[in-house]
Amino acid sequence: MNVAPLRIIAPRTVFTASAAVLLGASGGHAQAPLLGLPVTPAPSTAPASTVVPSGNAAAASGTTTSPGAPSPGPTIVAASASNVPTTTAAPITSGAAAPASRAAASPVRMPARPRCGVGEVKEMHRNPLPGELRCLYGVHGPGKFGLLSYLDVPVYQPNTPMPGTHVVGVAGMPGPRQGESFEAWEWRVLRTVYGREALQVHRETELLDPVVGAKIMRFEQSLAAEGIRFHRRETWRSPERQAFLFQQGRVRPGPLATSTLTSWHSRVDRLGRPAGRAVDYDVAPSRLGRFHELAAAAGLGSYGADSNDAGHVFYAGDELLSPSEIAVMRLLKRVPHVTLETGRPTNETWTYGSLSYFQEQARAFANTPLEPVPLLDPAAPLRLARIVAPPPAPPPPVATPPRGKRRGRH
Repeated sequence: MNVAPLRIIAPRTVFTASAAVLLGASGGHAQAPLLGLPVTPAPSTAPASTVVPSGNAAAASGTTTSPGAPSPGPTIVAASASNVPTTTAAPITSGAAAPASRAAASPVRMPARPRCGVGEVKEMHRNPLPGELRCLYGVHGPGKFGLLSYLDVPVYQPNTPMPGTHVVGVAGMPGPRQGESFEAWEWRVLRTVYGREALQVHRETELLDPVVGAKIMRFEQSLAAEGIRFHRRETWRSPERQAFLFQQGRVRPGPLATSTLTSWHSRVDRLGRPAGRAVDYDVAPSRLGRFHELAAAAGLGSYGADSNDAGHVFYAGDELLSPSEIAVMRLLKRVPHVTLETGRPTNETWTYGSLSYFQEQARAFANTPLEPVPLLDPAAPLRLARIVAPPPAPPPPVATPPRGKRRGRH
């Protein structure tokens, strides 16, 4: 089965990504074009974010409408620190959002993998096809799938203008809705207005996975012993807040804040309680080198002192994949991670001005209806689309020296 490609057509670009479900259903989130285009929210039984009627949209946004102009329909007011919807947006994950306390929580059902004709990886033949592995992990779409470039964790990178690199097949992580592609998940996130939960920052170590919490306490003790001053900026992070940060630099102003919707900050345990595996710190730049040395000594991973997220430490663990799963996943090409410098994978080279170009494409992507992505046939060869680079700027004109009179023939 052929996969519908995602294309950029310059100068007016139209992205066609996909969802395997009816994309008109908002599922409890208020969805709207972030460029102010009209939209009609689909009916839903779940609570939605604040929708401003057409008569009040201009007053809420501070703009004026000429008399006699046609009503633009319902408009979603973008959330900010001073203008936050009073209703919290519905959770992104299939279950409820993780509570702020580990004490009171209701059991949640962890997502099950499709069987694809086999029950386990060890039941596959020696060299499974890429389509079979995608089907086993519940991944469909034209993006990249495989182990992450620097970690033995399966990820999917959608074919979108400014994609994220999302963890798949790991219990307790946020993910798309049932039957929804990762392209459609990003599209929905970019159009959603989130409530107060997206602004709430948690710094408690009690919201970390117990194993990670113990490592973090030893790490902070070693920092204090060496006189390194630090500020613990964030521990567990709700999926709503992670999605809200994902919008920044793509459809909201500001620098790029994250390159994933499946952060180790947002993991929950089997009962749906916060069990984060990452912590963000503020540390003086002159002490970052020793900061990362002590993090490695405590068994924590990091991106290095010269990275765009130098204060981030995490613990992925070694129990995520079995040896047989890692063996078959290593048959696939590794997926390059997305850098916060350009918003594109690290194996791509872009010229000056490419970031603003792809930010424009991301806004166009959020305002363009999606087409369904057909489910993959596990036995069919994969046809992956690629994003075409923006056309290079024309070279400056070269000044030609003045030409003298041409001699005539004698």
